[in-house]
Amino acid sequence: MKKRNVILCTLLAAAVLSACGEEPDSSRGRRPETGTEAPEGSGTKEEPETTGAPEEDPTPTPEANDPWVHVDNMEDFVEAIGPGARIRLETGSYSLSDYLKDAWNAEGEAWNNRHEYVQIRDVYDGWELVIWDADGLIIEGGDQDPGKTELLTDPRYASVLNYEHCEQVVVSNITIGHTDTGSCLGDVLHFYACKDVSVVNADLFGCGVYGINMDECEGRLKCNECVIHDCSFGPLYNIDSTGEWIFTDCKLINSEEGGYFSESRGLSLKFVNCEFGDQETDNFMYRNDTTTENCTWGDPNSNSYFGGMEYGLPEEFHPEDLTEVDIDPDFFDGTTWYGFAVTDEDTGATTEVENTLYFDENGTGYLDELYTFDLLEWQVDSAGGARIIIEDSGEEYPVYLYWGDGDSYYLKLVQDGQENWFY
Repeated sequence: MKKRNVILCTLLAAAVLSACGEEPDSSRGRRPETGTEAPEGSGTKEEPETTGAPEEDPTPTPEANDPWVHVDNMEDFVEAIGPGARIRLETGSYSLSDYLKDAWNAEGEAWNNRHEYVQIRDVYDGWELVIWDADGLIIEGGDQDPGKTELLTDPRYASVLNYEHCEQVVVSNITIGHTDTGSCLGDVLHFYACKDVSVVNADLFGCGVYGINMDECEGRLKCNECVIHDCSFGPLYNIDSTGEWIFTDCKLINSEEGGYFSESRGLSLKFVNCEFGDQETDNFMYRNDTTTENCTWGDPNSNSYFGGMEYGLPEEFHPEDLTEVDIDPDFFDGTTWYGFAVTDEDTGATTEVENTLYFDENGTGYLDELYTFDLLEWQVDSAGGARIIIEDSGEEYPVYLYWGDGDSYYLKLVQDGQENWFY
């Protein structure tokens, strides 16, 4: 019995000594691969196995999730324009015309040749930006207060932003207008052959001829929480458009005229919770193609674009006593003539009118009649005769200058068998 115990002890001692000389098992001390987490505070931390370069964190950063292109200068703004682009113009005041001038002077037509969705267009007194085929484009100011982001242009003949052949475009949270007030031929926003336009939380101001000009457009114009004010000829212009225009919580105020909205087939206009100034009321309050809900109106007869001028035949106006005179080449430069009467050449019947004929210094101008606005060119020949050419139709009409009635000039425009008299 004692001998057996001695043998067992000897074998145990040999086993212990043999174990002390072995390499340790690399699995010892490792957390079991059962998904069980180590107790909190145990100090045990599992190290990931490495097989080369570390894996990238799959969680996207906030910048990667941001769908907007943030810009703070006009070059980046223009370069970002394209289909589906979401452009956020950071707060500040920006001169678009300064950038366009520099870009054109540096490259000229080469600039247009290398841009697919934007073009620089030369106008009489500067340049304007034209956006082409940019479906889904969104331009937004950098703050919910539209007054904190201003997009401005200097040339009066330039529209601030022109859109052509664009669909589903949005302009929001921004102030847009011209740096100078007064007579002009450019709009604030001009849309040609576009479809489905939204203008939201925007401040559109003159001297734009019109705040929003929709020319041959279709679909829906949605205008929410906007102020359109102080424009030369009114807040809105429509020609040959179809669809529906809906204005909600907007102000159309303080323009010098009421705007022009032709009653074209297939186009309706709706105002909800809107405020109208006096001239705007005069144009939109009684239209057959317009519906309104909960709107406030001004006095449609309280003021006049011509400073309260009384229209009608002057008391001592006698056409037969006037003397026709030759016209100097620069006589019409920068002059505005106010129409007061139309005489039928065949019957001699005379009716009162209210219209305007304006001659710019570069040989262009406009004829503004009730609900009709026509751009024109004018010429004076070597013999002292003059004519105007209507831009859209190409029709030409002679213009005659008369002297008489004390010390006044009178102008006669012969148009479609009628003598239109201006002074």
